[in-house]
This record gives sequence, structure tokens and C-alpha cells, in this order.
Amino acid sequence: MIVSSFFEGRVRLKASLLKNSEISRQITDMLMASKSVENITVNEITGSMLIEYSPSKIPLLKIKKAMPYFEKIKEIYEIYGEEAVPEILSIIKEMDNFFKQ
Repeated sequence: MIVSSFFEGRVRLKASLLKNSEISRQITDMLMASKSVENITVNEITGSMLIEYSPSKIPLLKIKKAMPYFEKIKEIYEIYGEEAVPEILSIIKEMDNFFKQ
């Protein structure tokens, strides 16, 4: 995934896999379960996700440490496409555990 814009409290991700409604919903549900995420807007047409979060509740370092998960998901999706959805959903569950720490 590409971080297309970043301001404290807002980060926009872009990736073709966000056009898949099941994947974008799972990522949204996982992130919204965090007390630090305030709002998520997904545009499945453009493959964009805007995440609004409370900077006082989640340090920037934790966000940066989560990026390898997003990169792994992007790489798998680019290689295998829709047939990789079950594996991607499994990685999202790993991410969920990471964000709960």
C-alpha cells in the first residue's frame, strides 16, 4: 500500500486491493475496533482509504511499525489477485492482534 498523504491525525492509503469490498471491510472493522481510530472512509472505486485517528492515543511509531503488514498484503494481492483473499484476511487478523497490543 502506498501512503498517499499523511498529516498528524490522518493518513490516506492507496492500493488496488482496497477495491475489494471484503478486504476493505475487514481492514475497516479491524482498525475501527481500536480506540484510537475515529473514522475511516473507503473509496472502492479508487482503492483509497482515509484513516482519521487520535494522535494522542496512538503513537506515530506504532503506525509505522504496522506498515509491513500493509506491504505484505499489497504484495500478495498484486501477485495472486482475488484468489489470495483468504490469505489476506488471515494477515488482517494478525494485524488485529498487533493493534490490540
